[in-house]
Amino acid sequence: MPRTAQKVLILGGGYAGLYAARTLQRERELPLSITVVDPNPYMTYQPLLPEVAGGHVDPVDVAVTLRPSLRRCRVIRGSVTGLDSAAKRATVEVVDGSTVELAYDEAILAMGAVTRVFPTPGLEELGIGFKTVEEAVYAHNHVLEQLSIAANTQDEGERRRALTFFFVGGGYTGVEALSELSNLTRLAVKEYPQLDPATIRWILVEALDRVAPEVGPELSGWTLQHLRDRGVDVRLETTVKSCEGGEVVLSTGESIATNTLIWTAGVQPNPVLDRLDVPRGPKGHVMAEATLHVVREDGTWVDGLWAVGDIAQVPDLTAEKQPAYYPPNAQNAMRQGPVAARNILAALGGQAPEEYRHPSLGTVASYGIATGAANIKGIQLKGLPAWLAHRGYHALVLPTLRRKVRVVMGWITELLTGTDATPLRAIQHPHASFRASFAALKQKGEKG
Repeated sequence: MPRTAQKVLILGGGYAGLYAARTLQRERELPLSITVVDPNPYMTYQPLLPEVAGGHVDPVDVAVTLRPSLRRCRVIRGSVTGLDSAAKRATVEVVDGSTVELAYDEAILAMGAVTRVFPTPGLEELGIGFKTVEEAVYAHNHVLEQLSIAANTQDEGERRRALTFFFVGGGYTGVEALSELSNLTRLAVKEYPQLDPATIRWILVEALDRVAPEVGPELSGWTLQHLRDRGVDVRLETTVKSCEGGEVVLSTGESIATNTLIWTAGVQPNPVLDRLDVPRGPKGHVMAEATLHVVREDGTWVDGLWAVGDIAQVPDLTAEKQPAYYPPNAQNAMRQGPVAARNILAALGGQAPEEYRHPSLGTVASYGIATGAANIKGIQLKGLPAWLAHRGYHALVLPTLRRKVRVVMGWITELLTGTDATPLRAIQHPHASFRASFAALKQKGEKG
């Protein structure tokens, strides 16, 4: 008699969710019914978003479509709105507005993180996030559009405002994105002979006393000097108090006008967790033990529930100082997903789960073409070697052969033809031209 398929529900189709689903769908012994839920039809390969903003990588090449990668899974576009861990049921709001309830035997929480923001006056209106491929594309076009505005205005104050670019958050992602976009303006300004490149101002605001701490103290110091040598105005131990009307007021009391504030000041667990029946840690993450099983404060497991990636507080058993927890990065998410999947198979097969243990491989960061910083297993690289290590690593781990080929071929094409710095202003408001035609039609009718 055929065995009943076990229902496995994966909430989140990012790194961890995708890799967990890919591991589970390779199972041939146990009958499984695998469902993946995510608001987007694709997983974003976030480490290459700075290169998308810089114009080196096509946006579609960092978006890994879920359905072709998960052919043995049911993929639902929607967001989880409730979870009853005792009844083993999740409520999901589908993109068409309907609501479905999904029963499960085993479930993986993998909803990822969102941009960490604060109630800073004016931030919601002025700020540009840098967590999604859409935001990276927007930043690319917005920055180029500011050069066009500066070149075409006669107002000196408006020109200064357009040519002043703020970055808030000096982690290595922020430094990478700033480096790419500042390089882009350096290239694009050549098309505007009326603009003096020296008037372009890049300001990096960081609350800590260092930038790019992820690469280690020595390379962090080198990165800071590298940015300042390139003319970036780095403000350490400084925060933004308000930015209403484009007037950025710093904790130092200084006020600077700008049209651009890109926010890369960290991430926080997905706020959807506030609606779920799961135990949380002090910083809002789902509490998990080393097996990635969700665990209550008293140490008991939540039956059939696992947590991985940026939303999970997973103990790092490899760290010298305890207690320690794994940082929220792609390196851990893409490895935790398969471990959770194997542990689900072990649980269904009556076997003991494995613990997640992964000594960090280090960090690679690109600061624009032919320069970067990398700390790989204690080996420190700067400049061209670090940049090559960055591209080599991401070409290797980028999901699917199709994406690997397209990204590498794009890099080769750029090497031969140069970077395209064409501002696609209309892409920000794709309906504007169509609606303008109707406005003209109405105006003509009124005159007629």
